[in-house]
Amino acid sequence: MLWGGRFSSSPKEKLLKYNSGENAQLDSLLIPYDIQGSIAHVKMLQKQKILSASEAGAILSALKKVLQNYKEGKFTLNPSLEDVHMNVEAEVTRLTPHGKKMHTARSRNDQVILDTRLYMREEIIRIAELLLSLCKSLESLKQRSSPFPAYTHTRIAQPITLSYWSESFQQSFLRDFERLLSLYSRANINPLGACAVAGTGWSIDRAYTAKLLGFEGVQENAHDVSTSRGELEGEMLFVLAEIMIKLSRISEELIFLSQKGLVSLPDEYCTGSSIMPQKKNADFLEIMRARSSRLIGSLTAILSIQKGLISGYNSDSQETKPLLFSSIDIAKGSLEIMADALLSMETDKAAILKELENGYACATELADLLAKKGVPFRSAHEITGEIVKECIKKGIWLLKLDANAISKKAGVKLLQNELSSALSPDKTRETRFKTAPLALSQYEGKIREMKKKINLLWGV
Repeated sequence: MLWGGRFSSSPKEKLLKYNSGENAQLDSLLIPYDIQGSIAHVKMLQKQKILSASEAGAILSALKKVLQNYKEGKFTLNPSLEDVHMNVEAEVTRLTPHGKKMHTARSRNDQVILDTRLYMREEIIRIAELLLSLCKSLESLKQRSSPFPAYTHTRIAQPITLSYWSESFQQSFLRDFERLLSLYSRANINPLGACAVAGTGWSIDRAYTAKLLGFEGVQENAHDVSTSRGELEGEMLFVLAEIMIKLSRISEELIFLSQKGLVSLPDEYCTGSSIMPQKKNADFLEIMRARSSRLIGSLTAILSIQKGLISGYNSDSQETKPLLFSSIDIAKGSLEIMADALLSMETDKAAILKELENGYACATELADLLAKKGVPFRSAHEITGEIVKECIKKGIWLLKLDANAISKKAGVKLLQNELSSALSPDKTRETRFKTAPLALSQYEGKIREMKKKINLLWGV
C-alpha cells in the first residue's frame, strides 16, 4: 500500500478506479517531466547531503534507465499505482533499493504541480511557434494585391484589401503571442519543495533545484503552491480560448465568403457528400467553430473546479488535467491546419468587385468627398443616402454616377475624375490601406531563447 501503516485494509478496487479516473492514461504525457523533476530533486538531495553519493548515483542511473525505456516504449503506467509519480518511483525502486529514498522532502502535491509546469512550458513554446507559423501564412496573403470586402452586421460596409484583412488578424494573434510569453514567466517558477502544504523540515535547497530545472525563481510560500494548482492551467485555457475564438471567426468568415464565391479553398481542404454529387464542403472550418466552443467550455469548467475550495491541496484539482491536455491538443491542431489552409486560399477579384459595387460599398467615400467640398457631413450623409436609394431603384452602381448631377444635388462642384476615384474600390485601396511587412524575427528570437533554456534541461 502506497501510504503505509495508517490503514488496516486496502481500498476497494472500484474506489481506486474512480479516484484515479483518467489519470493513468493522461499521466503518460507527464512521464518525461516527472523523471526530469526527480533527477533534479535527487541531485539537490545529494548536494545537501541528505543522500550519499552512492545512493544518489544509483537512483539517477535508475531514473535514466526508466527514461530510456519510456522512449523505447518499454515503460508504461500501471493504473493500480494511481499516477505517474508512484509508477516512476516503483520502477526506480525495482531497479535499486535506494529508490525508496527518492521521495524524501517532497509530496505528490508539489510533484504534480512541477510536472504540469514543465509540460506547460514546452507546450507554450510549441503553441507560440504555431502562432508565428499562422502569422507567416497571413503575411503571405498580405503580398497579394486584391480588394476585399469589410462587413458590419454581415452586410457590405466598405472596401478594404486582402492585405489589410490579413494584417488585422496578424495583429490580434500577436497579442495572444504576448499573452503566452507573460504566462510563461508565471509558469517558469519552481514549486518543488513545498511538499504537501507546509514545506519540509529537511534542509533542502529549492533555489538549486530551480536552477537545475531552468526556472527563473522559487514560489516561496508552500501553502500558496498547494492552493494554486489550477490557476496557471486556467490562465493557459484563457489564452487558448482567445486563440480559438479568433480561429472560429476566420472559419465563419471563410464559410460566409466562399458561399458568395469570393474565396475558395482547394480540394485537399474539402470533403464531399455521400448523396449530393455537387457538394464541396470545407468541413474543418465547421469543426473548428465547434472545437472553439469545447475549449470555452473547458475554460469555464477549470475555473469552476477552483471555486469555493478550502485553501491547501484538494483532489478536485486533478480534474483540471484532462481539460488542460485536451485543450492544448485542440489549439495546436487548429492552428496548424488553419496556417496551411490560408496559404492555399484563392480570391476571385471580379466577384469581390461585383460584391462591393452591389453593396454600394463606396457610399461613405462619396459622403466624405462632399464633406471635403464644404457640405456639412450630416447633410452629405443624407444626400448620399438619397443617391444610393435612387441607384437601387434604377439598378445602377455608384461608379456609373455623373459628377454634374451630383454637383447639382449637393450644391458643390465635383469633377468626374474626383468622383470616379472616390467610388472605385481599386482607387480607395491604393491610397488608404497601407500595410507594413511584419518583423517576425523579433518574435522568433524570443522563442529561441526559451527553447535554448529548456533544451539544456535534458542533461540535468
